[in-house]
Amino acid sequence: MKYLIVNKKYIFLHQRYVKFCFGMTILSDEYVKHNSGAIDLLKLVLAILVVGIHTTPMGFGCRPLFRVGVPLFFMISSYLFFLKQGTCATALERRRQLVRSVRRIMKLYLFWFVILLPVTLRIRFFSKQQDFDIWVDGVQRFFFDSTFLGSWYLMALVIGIAAVWFLSEKRVHDIWILALGILLYVLCCMTSVYRPLVANVPWLEQVLIPFETVILCPHNSFAAGILFVATGKMLAQRSFHIPNAVLITMALALTVLLYGEHYVVKSLCVVTSDDCYLMLPPLCLCLLVLVGQNTKLKLNFDTRPLRACSTIVYCSHISVAYCLNIVLNRFVEKESAIYYVLLFSVTLSLALLLSYVLLRLEKRDSLHWLRFSH
Repeated sequence: MKYLIVNKKYIFLHQRYVKFCFGMTILSDEYVKHNSGAIDLLKLVLAILVVGIHTTPMGFGCRPLFRVGVPLFFMISSYLFFLKQGTCATALERRRQLVRSVRRIMKLYLFWFVILLPVTLRIRFFSKQQDFDIWVDGVQRFFFDSTFLGSWYLMALVIGIAAVWFLSEKRVHDIWILALGILLYVLCCMTSVYRPLVANVPWLEQVLIPFETVILCPHNSFAAGILFVATGKMLAQRSFHIPNAVLITMALALTVLLYGEHYVVKSLCVVTSDDCYLMLPPLCLCLLVLVGQNTKLKLNFDTRPLRACSTIVYCSHISVAYCLNIVLNRFVEKESAIYYVLLFSVTLSLALLLSYVLLRLEKRDSLHWLRFSH
């Protein structure tokens, strides 16, 4: 069997000399260039999974699997970023490439912040449930949570990539970066699915309360993303191949363990947040390696619209679901099966329709700025 692994030169600047080393990656530059359609299609599938997270009830059986969407987005974005970093010959080139990536993400953030501002104002400023200073809260939400609904991922990606890049430039070993990511992710699990279980453990409360005070929602922040960014970096810079049979067996076993974790926690307490599970990182790693080693799909059409569509769907769907929820509550019994079927299907349809409209309109010279939507 022919595997999609090709040689790749990585250049690392160490003090005053350049050290060359050769490795192989699961998704090489050559692969990305000639098979980007498969990546674009995968991103759209992941975006649909994320829509499922925000339009299904907490007890829905597929939610643990839906949760692979965001971690895989982190890992793919990190992987591609650090793959490009490997082609930079100097520290200055690597820094410039980082700045370009951050600038691109922040333009995306600003676009959707402005477009979704009416919904954001309705939720953040005019809700009667707000009992804290909205301006301080707004700054915290910008860096550590969400301003417009779902924006936490964009800022978490910026902070996560910048942090891992900075530590790497300071010659911090990948193992230590990975260890930091694991520590932060475990804490995020404690503030997410395990929060009701650790609420009465005094020493854990002393750790978690300051953590949650500074970072409003740790499991929806860079703290949860560092591990996946670090994993993406390590995949981009290392050579290995794992037989498909082993990967499939591991993925199935980890899926069983993920559901086991889900049902054990659910049996012990009332789960109010299911963003982070301990079994998610190894499962996502297996899935990405499996896809990377075996995806040979070549599509006979331009798949860049799929890539743009996945971004637009991700950025817009929660606000769309929020508005749709207001309408559905007037006509459909809340919490019923038909309510969630409509919420998912209509939200996804409207987000896809919005993607189509934006991609068509941006082709006009006067509306070329709409490209910042993706």
